[in-house]
Amino acid sequence: MLLGSNVKIADDLFSVEFKERLIETMAWVPMHFLNRWERFKSHELDMHWYYPIAFTDKPFTEDVEPKLLALDDSLQVVTDCWNQVKARLGFPVRLYECMLSANTFGTEGQVHQDIVEEDQRSSHVTVLVYCSKEWNIAWAGETLFFDDQDEITAAVMPKPGRVVIAEGDPKHVGRSVSRICPNDRRVLVFKFWRLPACS
Repeated sequence: MLLGSNVKIADDLFSVEFKERLIETMAWVPMHFLNRWERFKSHELDMHWYYPIAFTDKPFTEDVEPKLLALDDSLQVVTDCWNQVKARLGFPVRLYECMLSANTFGTEGQVHQDIVEEDQRSSHVTVLVYCSKEWNIAWAGETLFFDDQDEITAAVMPKPGRVVIAEGDPKHVGRSVSRICPNDRRVLVFKFWRLPACS
């Protein structure tokens, strides 16, 4: 596995029982086809499948953790997932978005950064939790991270239950799955700010 200094992997965060419960729940979540051009003005073919779990009309600023904690029983596993992720981080955060995304064959990811303002990126963190039931190397779907010279600094296979923690908002992309992949590539995404430690 290729990992840059700002990308960390946690394959041991969840128990086997919890991982199975999370993946089973995410499998039945209904996905919506989103044209990201309408919101992010990226390019007209920037489309993917997603389901908004906790979000706000004031992106990047409002704390959506209360919405996450208020999810009904059917999505309580997402709240539990967030609590385990947050406990692993070891620093205070403000969550501003949680969603489930999916790639199918033909839905190409777009190389992007989550934050427009460059001076804010150092305190930004994205956590990816891969939620497909199984994964095969022939199915592709890797997550790639890039440096300022557009060289690959990290490459991660979407293994079930794997957690990726990316700090500093590096350029990244979730690559499309291959033609022979029988499933979609589901990823639970948490986006948040790293807050200063209380003195």
